[in-house]
Amino acid sequence: MNVDLDKLNQKTDTLGHVCVVGAGIVGATSAYALSRAGWSVTIVDQELGPAHQTSQANGGQLSYSYVEPLATPYALTRIPLWLLSKNSPIKWAPQFSILHFRWLLAFVLACNTKQVKRSTVALMALSGLSREVLHQWLSETGVNLDEIGFRRSGKLVIFRDNQQLKSVKEQVAFQEKHGCKQKILDKQGCLLAEPTLRQDAGAIAFGVYTESEEVVNCAKLTELLVAASGARTIFGKQVVNFNASQGKIQSIELKDGDLIEADQFVLSGGNGVNQMLEKLGKSLLIEPIKGYSIDFAIKNMEAVPSTCITDQSRKVVFARIGNRFRVAGFAEIVGDSLEIPRGRIDSLAADTEALFPGAIDQNDAIPWAGLRPASPTGCPYIGNIAHENLWVNAGHGALGLTLAPGSAKVLAFMMKGEVPPINVDNFSCQ
Repeated sequence: MNVDLDKLNQKTDTLGHVCVVGAGIVGATSAYALSRAGWSVTIVDQELGPAHQTSQANGGQLSYSYVEPLATPYALTRIPLWLLSKNSPIKWAPQFSILHFRWLLAFVLACNTKQVKRSTVALMALSGLSREVLHQWLSETGVNLDEIGFRRSGKLVIFRDNQQLKSVKEQVAFQEKHGCKQKILDKQGCLLAEPTLRQDAGAIAFGVYTESEEVVNCAKLTELLVAASGARTIFGKQVVNFNASQGKIQSIELKDGDLIEADQFVLSGGNGVNQMLEKLGKSLLIEPIKGYSIDFAIKNMEAVPSTCITDQSRKVVFARIGNRFRVAGFAEIVGDSLEIPRGRIDSLAADTEALFPGAIDQNDAIPWAGLRPASPTGCPYIGNIAHENLWVNAGHGALGLTLAPGSAKVLAFMMKGEVPPINVDNFSCQ
């Protein structure tokens, strides 16, 4: 990826030094936004490079319009059935911690129409800002979009249960009032929008099509923004402690004893945020929701959908990213294990073969598992916490890739003491 760093790094004044902890997509966007705002940035991550965890191989979809949170009345009615099914897309293994059960309670309480509408409005505003910001960043870096797998693909969400049609119509109508343009399609309309679905046509009840949605390789976008930020990077070093005095964090301590001093600190390490906040007697309701993906070589391009597909009943997404086919799915609340059970991978491969027979080369497949850091409502935490110079940008769940540029922009406004371009009441860390 060719980026003109000399041009990008021409700054007039510096606001000071900020240390960003975390080098996934949220950390990378935070670093880039803060650098563009005038901060000198250092990125610290315990991995050996950017995008080595949850940002490495996610679904790749930029879902600016389809932002309904996981916590909905429909989900609440289906969860008991999902948990009892051996092949369910949802799985729960109780974790014996107070924070875990507080998250579950908050999730259940969020499964009501009023909260869903509140969260949806907030997420649509943030995702709209995200699209605007990302397009600006891609333009100013001058990156070749093919190198990061970026394209406007459109998105089709297919449903297999006609009983969902009423609530989906209500959700689409509600979002339309807030500027979201989507179409509800019958079965035939879905097949016209994406002809490769014809092999599985019998099971489709209806779909929701959004022409403006996009796709990108999250790992490559993360690498691009880390490099383009001009940040000093410290990889392979774990943060083990904070040194604070007079109401401010003075430095962070790394596992090898090194200290990183800065004027401001940003925690953007996803599920690891609470491990750091606990050292300060604080915590946020962030639960790791495990998902899986397979990156397939494409055997027959004509059998691969050009549109991003989400199979709502199976909780599986399909996206062509560059010359590979990415299939991702499942939502498991099972702690922080990254084990990849053979059954989950076989299930994703079988779903792919059922919907798009002959499209993929199952002998050239890269499996992956990641932990999406999710808040109960689906709204991320963006803001100040515990100390006047400590900030959080975390909890984006399955929408981390979509929301990251907008979240970073909001954070940059906040850290300069300016009013963000959108209402941020639903993103509070307090």
